[in-house]
Amino acid sequence: MAEENAPATAPKPKHERSPSFPFISLKKAIERADALHATHKREAARLVTVAPTWGFGTKSSGLLQTVAALKQFGLVEDLGSGEDRKIQISDLARRILSDSRPGAREKAIKEAAGLPKVIAEYLPKWVPDRPSDAHCISELHLDRGFTPESARTFLKIFDETVAYAGLAEDVEPTEVQVPPEEHDEPARLVPSPANVRNDPFAGVLASVGPKPLSERLEITMNGRTLAGTFTLISSDEVDTVIKILEANRGVLKALEEVAKG
Repeated sequence: MAEENAPATAPKPKHERSPSFPFISLKKAIERADALHATHKREAARLVTVAPTWGFGTKSSGLLQTVAALKQFGLVEDLGSGEDRKIQISDLARRILSDSRPGAREKAIKEAAGLPKVIAEYLPKWVPDRPSDAHCISELHLDRGFTPESARTFLKIFDETVAYAGLAEDVEPTEVQVPPEEHDEPARLVPSPANVRNDPFAGVLASVGPKPLSERLEITMNGRTLAGTFTLISSDEVDTVIKILEANRGVLKALEEVAKG
């Protein structure tokens, strides 16, 4: 008879699970769809039949991951379940593989690139110029629940998919007009912070005094170190520098969290 005061079994730790995203890039997914179409045409095929087409075993995790990736890009349709589960080429995949009308294939590829949920979420935020790898990995890890490793994998697939689909070519760079201060030199067009990869401070450096503040202020980030030198000639410029440092407090904190794992 079990003792009444026997210690309870400790609960198993929860496995950390990242959000779902395609484990291969769009280019690779289209190559897989092409092989599927060449072998099975438009017919629905069971996974045990599809597996050797892609060089997988019938119980391989790579087989299931490939099917999941093609579904997320809208390249296959899923029919049935269990041993009767079948997949077949989608209309979108057929347009990519077979439509020879001018611009049709390119349009279909762009459509497929924006279908996976997480990729679609970050396209307007990271295209045409996404932030640094460290910034993106921190955001994915802390805000979206990715593990650091899966965040790096997603970032690679995101970049490859955007490049292959030519999505960055469709976005025009934006500029921010800095209003002139009274008695100061005319305002200049400076890059928007969203389009500055290596200098996130450029967009807030307005022209101030005899020389623009941007020529008297240098702030750089190297790894987890923020360093800077500056020459200030007004209390407003002090406020500007404080705002810049405060804006980067969150970045440093995120990098610290990633370093802790």
